[in-house]
Amino acid sequence: MRTRYTAFSKTRQQRWMRAGSILISFAAFTLLGTAFGAHFYSGSLSSILLTLVLIALCIAIYLHIRFLIAARLEQRETANVLDATEREFKSIFDNALDGILILDDHGICLEANAAALTLFGTDHEELVGQPIEKFFAGMGDFKAAWNRFLDHKSEHRETLVLRGDGETIFVEYTAKAYYLPGRHVAVLRDITRRKQAEEALRESEERFQEMARNIEEIFWTLDAENMKVLYVNSAYETITGRSCESLREDPKSCEEVIHPEDRVRILSRLGESVQTGQLDEEFRITKPDGATRWVWVRGFPVRDSAGVVRRLVGTAQDVTARKSAEEEIARNLDRAESAGAEADAFRRTTLALTQNLSMDYVLDTLLQSLLKLVSCESARILLVEADTRLFLAREVQGCETNRRIPKCPATLDAKDSEFLMHVLAGRNSLLIPNTALEAGWGAFKGFSHLRSWLCVPLVASQQVLGLLSLGDSHAQAFTQEHLRLAKSLAIPAAVAIQNARLYEQAEIFRAELEQRLADLEQAQKELREVQQDKHSKIDASN
Repeated sequence: MRTRYTAFSKTRQQRWMRAGSILISFAAFTLLGTAFGAHFYSGSLSSILLTLVLIALCIAIYLHIRFLIAARLEQRETANVLDATEREFKSIFDNALDGILILDDHGICLEANAAALTLFGTDHEELVGQPIEKFFAGMGDFKAAWNRFLDHKSEHRETLVLRGDGETIFVEYTAKAYYLPGRHVAVLRDITRRKQAEEALRESEERFQEMARNIEEIFWTLDAENMKVLYVNSAYETITGRSCESLREDPKSCEEVIHPEDRVRILSRLGESVQTGQLDEEFRITKPDGATRWVWVRGFPVRDSAGVVRRLVGTAQDVTARKSAEEEIARNLDRAESAGAEADAFRRTTLALTQNLSMDYVLDTLLQSLLKLVSCESARILLVEADTRLFLAREVQGCETNRRIPKCPATLDAKDSEFLMHVLAGRNSLLIPNTALEAGWGAFKGFSHLRSWLCVPLVASQQVLGLLSLGDSHAQAFTQEHLRLAKSLAIPAAVAIQNARLYEQAEIFRAELEQRLADLEQAQKELREVQQDKHSKIDASN
């Protein structure tokens, strides 16, 4: 508002000055005209003209006096404004938090504020009037740096300053040359703490990178909000077979590393870990070459001041060797236990079959032993009468007890079923996991209701004596292990079914089975010792 008033006042003064100049010019021309043309005018006309000239001169004098007074007032107001500006500048200069130096062309300090005195650790007399080179502790030649500054007119850099107490500090300065002729200003700030923090951070980062480069585990950092990977070390490339660059280009590409069968579960657990703050999972990953590896991932939360989880950090360790060892040990134990149970069942079956050569006793014992090894809904023993003719000697349906008279025909011809002929003629065992996929199964009388079927020939002395048939109403009820057990049991069963003259051979087979049991028990003992030794080593390493 004050500026607008001042501008208006200046405009009015200029108009007064212009009007006064016009009146003076008018009076001058009138006087000249009167002087040179007095003989052409009458006395009364000359008087009028002189009167007008006097009036014009008086007005012009009044306007000029008014202009001089206004100019004096404006000068006084300008002086006041300049004085206020000077005081304001002085206040800012004295109270600025950053150090301010005024220098001449030779780098001599002409003035310094209180912050500059504190920064340099000196009093006013020790700094003002002294060359700034005295406090320069940076690298290189000061004079060359000063001349470069004067040539460039401005500069923003960091340097070292030697304080009055002998301490060296880092300062950040911004300098402007020739803000007035022969005057240069520099604004300085002590950044020693920041530089120390940066140095500590750099050393910490170097230690972290050295550790991250040399550990075998993947070290990772994850954004808890969008589940994007923020950092992984070089072990990521070794374990996953994918480059760290690919992860930086697509932070979500780590999801493709997880095995498809484990992906939904792990991503779900990862989402839950943002709330719980904990992640401890073992899962499979797939490498670009199709290889499958096991990894153990552990994660821990990084919370902000409000307790909200912002990041997850953790490690991922390749535990494929351990998982393979554990699985192998488990398989060996299962095999040992299964072999022990199998050997015990075979031993019992063999003993039972050799205790009594009665056909009924042999068949009942065979069926009972078979059901102990292989769980099923339907178990049948079919014996050969002649050529392809078979009769149903024993049958168990569901939880029923053994009985000779089945619901299906007591006799049947293998030629009526391609499945029976395959086993009988070819002497080959047959396993059908899902009978619904087999053409012609619906016409298999007495067996069409079954959805899983296993059949093993009873062969002795190169002759098929009968068939062991196992069935279940559920598909995929039998496995190759069940088939192996049934085939194993069919051997002593066929021997027992044969006739009394093979009794001696059955005794030999029993002895062989007992030896096998002893070997298996020894193997089981050794495996348990290996397991105990393995556990001891693991406990020791932990």
